[in-house]
Amino acid sequence: MDQYLPEGARPRRSGARSRKGRHTRCDEALPVCGNCRKSRRICQQPEFISSKWNTFAPAVAESERGTDTPPDPNLDGQCVRTNHTYAPESRNYGRSEVQEPHGISCAAVDRELASPSAESKITREMVHLLRVYEKSIGTWMVVFDSQDTYQRELLFTVPSSPLLLNATCALAARQLSLIRSPLTWKPVAERYYGQAVHMLARLLNAYPSNMEFAIVATILLCSYELLAFPGLDYQRHFKGAHTMVQSLHAYNSEISLTRASFWIYARLEVAEALNRGSPTLHDPGLWPKVNLSDAEPVEDSFSSEVLRMAAETVCVVFGETSGGRAPRRKREMLALQGELCTWLRLCPKPWKGVEYEEDGHVRYWFARPNFAAALVFYHLSMLLLWVELEKVQKGPDSAHEISDQVDVHAKQIILIALSSLPDSAIVVVVQPLCYAVKHVRDNTLKEDAILFLDDTEARTGFHTKSKLERQLCH
Repeated sequence: MDQYLPEGARPRRSGARSRKGRHTRCDEALPVCGNCRKSRRICQQPEFISSKWNTFAPAVAESERGTDTPPDPNLDGQCVRTNHTYAPESRNYGRSEVQEPHGISCAAVDRELASPSAESKITREMVHLLRVYEKSIGTWMVVFDSQDTYQRELLFTVPSSPLLLNATCALAARQLSLIRSPLTWKPVAERYYGQAVHMLARLLNAYPSNMEFAIVATILLCSYELLAFPGLDYQRHFKGAHTMVQSLHAYNSEISLTRASFWIYARLEVAEALNRGSPTLHDPGLWPKVNLSDAEPVEDSFSSEVLRMAAETVCVVFGETSGGRAPRRKREMLALQGELCTWLRLCPKPWKGVEYEEDGHVRYWFARPNFAAALVFYHLSMLLLWVELEKVQKGPDSAHEISDQVDVHAKQIILIALSSLPDSAIVVVVQPLCYAVKHVRDNTLKEDAILFLDDTEARTGFHTKSKLERQLCH
């Protein structure tokens, strides 16, 4: 039983206990509560965080009810294929890997746990999970980043940061729990997640000015929550990431990990705003704007620019709709359509995909998965604008023409998604695909897209059914 106790806890013994050794609830709004400081314990609650940051210090998820799925001996799944099977370490599943040294104050332990310069203790289980992350979710993170920052640089950084190490392992273990063996990997994921949240809270209290590691950890934990329990909890934590992005001006950062964190956040912003049917939390007018006429055809520049325009489109379409703003909104929508048409015209031709036929169906081949994802954001933006223009345009002829445009862009999103894309691009286009299913006319194509979304969730663990249901109900 001892191995399942929280970090620093001791097994309950029968009989009377001395009052001196009693551990009261850690409820002081300090990095280390007074009781723990006196008894040289590590505080048990992960919520120690100042009010400035408490919106994005996620609470440790409650232990979810186990499933009847038996453990799968092939724990590598589709993410990592090796010549041997691997089982997670069986000991200390409820305990932190870092134990408090005897005779050292809690403040010193805080510095050891939370400081970005602290050396991490790497285990065999962690090595396995880091490889899983590198081959699977890591590719999702860098779809619009030709430097592969959240793969290469992040994995170079985790040995020097217990916070990032635990957050990365939590994310990889959570995916394994969804696609392979819940009973085996779910407790592992929750253990790493709890430790990462605890360390993030302490980092923000002890080193409030050192936010570069904190924003990376927050993006990783948000991604965990998106896999583990998408919904109101994720939205609450996502608002915390928004607070951090604003405070750091992450889009203008000279630090590559911080800048890469912003663009991952930006993709999540667009997807979440589309899922809610509301504007983005962060004003896309503040995002960097690329002059495509002067810029070289750099992949990241074109991808980031179409993502920015998609965010602006979402803000206009789902923004204020009072009668007094109607003419202005129409001008804004037409202006955005013009910008999007310019983006497509300047986009190098090979990036637009090469059409081919597969079993009588139109498909596209893309040399890079980010090209496909960027093109989906173009069609998504045009689809959103045409749907909204359909509401304000007058005359049967124009209404019919607009309806045709809506169907064209919805159809293109589905055809691109069905074109044998790697998972790194598929998970990025899931939310646009759900929106396209709602508007496409072809019932056969709609059914193919729904089956594709079901398969995506089974293979990757990325939730699609709840997103699709939300769109179809609106």
